[in-house]
Amino acid sequence: MKRRWLIYTIIGIMFGIVDFYYQGFLSNFFMRNQYFNSSTGEIAWIVLSVGIWLLPIVPIALYEVRISRSRVRPALACSLTWCATITSYYLTNAVQLAFIGVPTRLEMHISNRLDPFFWDNWKSELLYDVGGSIVGWGVVALVGGFIIGFIISLIYLYLRKNPNFKRAKHMENS
Repeated sequence: MKRRWLIYTIIGIMFGIVDFYYQGFLSNFFMRNQYFNSSTGEIAWIVLSVGIWLLPIVPIALYEVRISRSRVRPALACSLTWCATITSYYLTNAVQLAFIGVPTRLEMHISNRLDPFFWDNWKSELLYDVGGSIVGWGVVALVGGFIIGFIISLIYLYLRKNPNFKRAKHMENS
């Protein structure tokens, strides 16, 4: 395996952890400031919460298409990155429940492990909430990442062949 594919995976893992806390911050911000009640607030929330997912894969797709000159490899790189992101996002959720604690889910905190239903709660959490979400959103990440990576590579390769793009790029470097 090439080193860059490992780097794509690490970027995905790190982005999933950051995104977990970013999504919580974003939700709290919009709810606390009551921007969410307006249509403009809803649109802003959607753009900010979904648009951030382009942050890791656009540079990865551009780098991969420059290196490989392929349409498929950038698409695969984006799928890999987003799948790693989804997995780390939901595992971060599980770690937070177990070790940091969430006021509404105190039964999941590791300090309550002597509770007779503790392990049953965790079994349910891991199978359905974490595992089900990883599988469900993993399909979206796999397909969506592939499509976006493929589109980015198509645009890049088209622009590389376009003589006007080459001329503008040459003038920019002069």
